[in-house]
Amino acid sequence: MNKLSPMMQPRLFLPILFTFFLPILVLLPVLSACQPLPKQPHLSVSTALTLTPTKNKQPNNQHLLTKISNTKPNHSELSGYYPIITSRDALASRSLLTNYAKHSIDIQYYIWNNDEAGQLMLKQLYDVANRGVKVRLLLDDLNTDGKLDQLLLAFSGHPNIAVRLINPKIIRAVRPINFVLGMPRYHRRMHNKSMTFDKQLSIIGGRNIGNEYLRSDTNNEFSDLDVLLAGKVVDSISESFERYWQSEMAYDIETLVYPYKMMNTTNPNAKNPSPKQRFLASLDKIYQPKLANPWLTSAKFYQLPNCQQNCSPNNELTKHTVKTAVSIDKLLITGKLPLRWKKIDFFADNVTKLTKKDDESSRLVTQLRNTIGTPKKKFTVISSYFVPTNQGVAELNQLVNDGVKVTVLTNSFDSTDVPIVHTGYSKARLLMLRAGVRLYELKSSADADLRIKKPSLRRNEISTSLHTKAFAVDDRLAFIGSYNVDPRSAHINTELGVVIYDSALAKALHAIFDDELLNVAYRLGFGADDQLVWQTLDEDTLALQKVVITKNNEPRLSLANNLWISVFSLLPIQWLL
Repeated sequence: MNKLSPMMQPRLFLPILFTFFLPILVLLPVLSACQPLPKQPHLSVSTALTLTPTKNKQPNNQHLLTKISNTKPNHSELSGYYPIITSRDALASRSLLTNYAKHSIDIQYYIWNNDEAGQLMLKQLYDVANRGVKVRLLLDDLNTDGKLDQLLLAFSGHPNIAVRLINPKIIRAVRPINFVLGMPRYHRRMHNKSMTFDKQLSIIGGRNIGNEYLRSDTNNEFSDLDVLLAGKVVDSISESFERYWQSEMAYDIETLVYPYKMMNTTNPNAKNPSPKQRFLASLDKIYQPKLANPWLTSAKFYQLPNCQQNCSPNNELTKHTVKTAVSIDKLLITGKLPLRWKKIDFFADNVTKLTKKDDESSRLVTQLRNTIGTPKKKFTVISSYFVPTNQGVAELNQLVNDGVKVTVLTNSFDSTDVPIVHTGYSKARLLMLRAGVRLYELKSSADADLRIKKPSLRRNEISTSLHTKAFAVDDRLAFIGSYNVDPRSAHINTELGVVIYDSALAKALHAIFDDELLNVAYRLGFGADDQLVWQTLDEDTLALQKVVITKNNEPRLSLANNLWISVFSLLPIQWLL
């Protein structure tokens, strides 16, 4: 992934537009009038598909629940959950549940890459559609390109498959111009991420579909967190998907994309290939995952309560390192996947947020505030993009003044995949530290257990990036979802997530911040001369007493990048980050 790619990051591209394309903005009304979107977003074929897979709750359709070792308690208000921590488990769970589905699969994502992982998932979905499973794929249209357009168009040619693109481009051939022609609508994106199988099991969280999210043998990987869900909460996820799917902002791909004419040079009179032939011919990057290895190396996030051994639905877990963790695919195959059954609330923004027609009280950030209340003792945040704004800084500082232990883990500048976000975070950093907020930044050289090996644009070596979105409040509850702690998630993009009322999960997230975290992260503080310092373990000895301290400038921050941050920090764009 190109860290500075404006195609992928509306955060970066909009300020550039304002700076360099101001003359074009004057012509917006004329240009927009010349490029209208289709009047009818939904075709009869996909509408018919929508009406088919709606009632899968009968007892004889509960086959996916046989993959769970501890059945649902006799309490209709509880839901089951299982954290998905590693990239290989993220791929394995999606792959296996796709193959196990019998009726329907509803899919909603911000990014679906046309790479090995993305093509593998499409091929598996196509295969299950061949045996009658109804597949509905809803994607945000920011990151699609010409080749992916054609692949998805051929994919949707299957009678059991429908593909819709939400908030689509006006001009598909030149993506950047849409930030001008489609403003301000095109700047608002659907960041939701979910897969729901037979309306019985769902996977939500921070991961998109692509190599960097689902493969551990690539130089392009994120550290992320998903959660597999069962029970009552799945109904809420399905209802949310339906609202987005039925939205007038969601267009059938056939209304936006037209098939390339594939010429047969040996026989000009030959018929054009069928959608199936075009789809199969486009799968040029299929990646076959390695066989499951039941003995995984330990990683910091394995301390989350996956409940691998001797776990009843309600017992409390202590901190431990799971070096003998059984991979999720083996647990699913053998029907021994353990879930913890707790009260779980699902939250999602209204799809009308994409057109700024929603009520602020309905937004996910408002619902979360009203639900979780004010932390009393501990507040732990893990957020890939952390831009607290002036109000957020004041609220965090007040929590510290009230005796709450506030701890944050986010990316360092060298590890982030969206550098411009760092300009908003770095301006708030000193104020938070002086108030007593504990700040940690992920190192670009994080150890192999995090398995994020992304080539850096700033030096010739691998680097790491945090992509998790989670927080814990006291020992009461934890949040996992797509929501970052930044203005874009709060007020511009649509998001989703779950609040899990489980003290074990909350305690496990708090427990991540011990001395061992300095293997992979910097701990920020002040030196004797009141200068900002980054503390970490000595990379050679890993001895706690040997602390490396970098003063003034951030670790691995070049003079050019320091200047770049300084310039963008002066722009009034914090509300966009």
